[in-house]
Amino acid sequence: MRHYLTKHHTLIAFGMLFTLLALWLQLSGENWSRTIIDRLDHLAYDVRLNLTLPATRAVDSKVVIVDIDEASLRAEGRWPWSRLKMGELVVALKQAGVNAIGFDVAFTEPERNVAQELIEAASRSGRLEHVEYLEQLIPAMDRDAIFAEQLKGQNVILGFLFHSAQEASVGALPTGWAFFPQADHEHLTIPMMPSYTGNLPTLQKAAKYGGFLNATSDTDGVLRSTPLILRNGDMVYPSLSLAVARRYLEAMRFKVETAAVENTERVLALWLDNTQILTDQYGRVLIPYSGHRGGVPYIPATDVLQASKADQFPELENAAVLIGSSALGLADLISAPTGPAFPGVEVHATVLKRILSGRPFPQVPDWANAANAIIILASGLLLTFLCPAFGALAITLFAAVCLTLLVAGNVWLWTSAQLSLSPVLPLFTIVAIIAMNVLYGFFAEARQKRQVRKAFSSYMAPALVDQLVNHPDRLSLNGETREMSFLFSDIAGFTTFTESASPQLLVSVLNEYLDAMCRTVMEHGGTIDKIVGDAVVGIFNAPLDQPDHAQRAVNCALSMDRISRNFIQKMKERGMEFGATRVGVNTGTAIVGNFGGSERFDYTAHGDAINTAARMEGVNKHLGTLICISGTTVAQCPHHFFRPVGALVLKGKTESIEAFEPITEEESRTPRVVRYKEAFAHLERGAADAAELFAALRADFPEDPLVTLHYDRVAAGTLSATIILAEK
Repeated sequence: MRHYLTKHHTLIAFGMLFTLLALWLQLSGENWSRTIIDRLDHLAYDVRLNLTLPATRAVDSKVVIVDIDEASLRAEGRWPWSRLKMGELVVALKQAGVNAIGFDVAFTEPERNVAQELIEAASRSGRLEHVEYLEQLIPAMDRDAIFAEQLKGQNVILGFLFHSAQEASVGALPTGWAFFPQADHEHLTIPMMPSYTGNLPTLQKAAKYGGFLNATSDTDGVLRSTPLILRNGDMVYPSLSLAVARRYLEAMRFKVETAAVENTERVLALWLDNTQILTDQYGRVLIPYSGHRGGVPYIPATDVLQASKADQFPELENAAVLIGSSALGLADLISAPTGPAFPGVEVHATVLKRILSGRPFPQVPDWANAANAIIILASGLLLTFLCPAFGALAITLFAAVCLTLLVAGNVWLWTSAQLSLSPVLPLFTIVAIIAMNVLYGFFAEARQKRQVRKAFSSYMAPALVDQLVNHPDRLSLNGETREMSFLFSDIAGFTTFTESASPQLLVSVLNEYLDAMCRTVMEHGGTIDKIVGDAVVGIFNAPLDQPDHAQRAVNCALSMDRISRNFIQKMKERGMEFGATRVGVNTGTAIVGNFGGSERFDYTAHGDAINTAARMEGVNKHLGTLICISGTTVAQCPHHFFRPVGALVLKGKTESIEAFEPITEEESRTPRVVRYKEAFAHLERGAADAAELFAALRADFPEDPLVTLHYDRVAAGTLSATIILAEK
């Protein structure tokens, strides 16, 4: 255990740091951190809410919205409407059987009295002959008084507004619902509102009932919760939705249930008779959004006013009606978690519907902080001490399981019990520790790869270095048997050049040549097995698998030949004679691996196949060719073109090896090559006319080394394609 802690002390220390940071943020946190976390909490809340919205919504007929919408404004005239029209709307709703009516509208200013305005105009003009008649009309033209009469006894609840700033109050408030003495004000958590904008006293007195319209958005401008109670002076007042619910349920008793916590008197719940409404400590509830607009039935106000009969809208029978507006011009649209343009009146209706249903509101439980702290501590410690023992894949899978369990549990609490716990900081803890372990492993692996690359790249092929970097476990002395293609190259007459060149010139020229040759081997995917003097040995199909290794080797040989010809021309221009490069290629099975000791080893191949490749390079000087390819290689190169050299019996061998010279596709169609292949076929059969064919070829193409080779052999009496070499 001590060894484990010592080995992974850095990861464990960072894991503990992340866990403690998350705990501190969960249980306290500074203002700057709480602002960021609150934003993330809000985002998580909105995502969870929208993902768990029901596919279909049951429309509750107990609550109906009478909507002052765009169509109603076009039909009935612009806002504000006359109090006579509002009175007609109340009367029409009561005749339709509505139980309770709530106004998401405040009547804060008196309506103009036309008779009074005429008297004032006449007084200013000096024409007072009709003043007495106009004074008699004042009561009949007092539309506020008429509206007040229509409100009496109709179970109407008027809306009003509270203000958190100390301002001059306007209008009248209804009777408060609960009294809290001055001595309790400092400790009570119900928000205090020092001023208000109420309805006209005559209207408020006539209606008797009222509820505030206040709804406070979160810092991001989205409305997620709403207060059900607020204070003004010594009294507690209800929201519009709570006031309508009480009138609808005919609840006689209202109670604010509180509990003393430390130095505060916190709200626990509200009671309407025997109906309990759980709230947070400030008397707020989370708004139970069920989707976009339409969770409550809407009826345009103009349809109610123009209804031909009282029972035209059966959904109004014994319903609780809220009168409000969805018209854009009346600016009663709020930003909700489900959308940016949600009618404010439907927010009140949604809360009212939940109260009347008797079901609890979604809530953040009192134990939410403690639960999250336990989750943070448990998951943080578990991941901190377990993750260092596993690789990136295992850590990722473990993280996926932890995150799935956390999110699933959070969603389950929401959908089954309407409990809202913030997943942000527990998620932060898990993700931070997992990411830290993965990144630490990534950088540690990258550092190890850099060390391996630095240690081996100076004397090993890049392909091999890359494999060792990606698989350090392959740094062993174990070998394997596999089929490979081997390439040997050597410079003809290089000894003469070394004897005539100065040491500085020799090193410079040889390095330039070898650099070009080694580069082309690697460009064709080969591994530099070794460099011996001016000879370069390349391996294909090791250490990486290359199904086309034979073709790669032949392409590399052809590329070496082009480089050699260009290099010879370059040296000639500099006044130096440089020999041609001879190349041999063979394909066969050999053992390849790291050969050597524990401190120093060499990745190389051993076997007859690689020796044969070296011999194929050597026979070029006897054949007069520059590139000699074995038949085992040619058999795997169907897209290349070759002409046969013969069956070579190398010195010390008893079995022959087919040898070929690579040519281009264009060369394969030339008379020289076509006639050569015909003559060679006759030679293979031992036909007597082979001598005549090669003699004719010799006469036409005296510069062709293979034509000369076989002409001399046939002339000496050898009618066979088998060439027995007496020298290496």
